[in-house]
Amino acid sequence: MIYIEYHSLQHLLHRELVQAKSRLSVQDRQFIRDYRLMRLQNSVYDLEIEMTAQGKPIAKPPHHLAFNHSHSQAHYALAYSDGISDLGIDIEDLDRDVRMHALAKKSFHPDEYQMWQRLDYCREFWFKVWTIKEAVLKAHGLGIRLNLNTLNTHAHPTWGFGRVMHPQLGVFMYQHICLAKSIVTVAYRQDGHHLQPIQLGLYA
Repeated sequence: MIYIEYHSLQHLLHRELVQAKSRLSVQDRQFIRDYRLMRLQNSVYDLEIEMTAQGKPIAKPPHHLAFNHSHSQAHYALAYSDGISDLGIDIEDLDRDVRMHALAKKSFHPDEYQMWQRLDYCREFWFKVWTIKEAVLKAHGLGIRLNLNTLNTHAHPTWGFGRVMHPQLGVFMYQHICLAKSIVTVAYRQDGHHLQPIQLGLYA
């Protein structure tokens, strides 16, 4: 099972957020990292976090808890599991002001772009594709500089899960959770050849 915690940043940071495009402060980012460690230590009491050579936070041996977190301008998500490896998560607000056409032309695989066109430029589908790419790259965690348009997510308009295969990354499964104001995607390395989603536990 993959456990996912989901909060508004306003709730997490215990203050009103200024609705602006500015990044979180250094203090806010440190607070979020401290929160992540506190929540993970509820599962593994003496857990410590170290960084890989590529800068990805991982559980310090002997523990094998996989985890990853993400935040948008208004929401935060934390994913963790002791049953899988190489876990990634991405969250995006569905009302985010983004240059969709410009980014799609640069970062979407031709198959993804054609599907987006057939769907009359559906915002939710755009965010599905974008969060899959981000979650897979975060799950991989090796810092490969990859042209996003070479990563074909095979995203489906209605399916909530799928598989990504890339010669530089390997094979990853992904799953979506569509919420009222945001979309969350988790990705994890696939073991074996079956296309079977893992149970997700969402806590808000």
